Amino acid sequence: MEATTFTIVMIILYLLPLLLLVLFNKSVNRHFRRQNKSIKLPDLMVPYLLLGIHILSSLTFGQSIFPYFLIFILGLGMFIVMALAYKKGEIIYGRFWKTYWRFIFLFSILTYYFLVGANIFTQFT
Repeated sequence: MEATTFTIVMIILYLLPLLLLVLFNKSVNRHFRRQNKSIKLPDLMVPYLLLGIHILSSLTFGQSIFPYFLIFILGLGMFIVMALAYKKGEIIYGRFWKTYWRFIFLFSILTYYFLVGANIFTQFT
């Protein structure tokens, strides 16, 4: 019974971000649009994805890759600041944070599903 519970929990961990995006994207976006806020569901999913990266990497590799991912996203922030300063000649903080946070979501979901694939691969080998 314990192995079945573990498998069900792992399947939920694997599929939850995609289910959230598919099922709740429109309703969350509509809710925040009514309040005149530019918050979208992917913006709210980033903390879950970061926690999932830590959990999945610990389960898959025996150690967390979260510190390395954190260094990567901080370096990404520096790159975005330099690119915006070069391209626009100035740094607009609102534009920077929105761009930066959306890039964090993109790289978080890619890393998350890379770890899901790696975890499934290690389960079957």
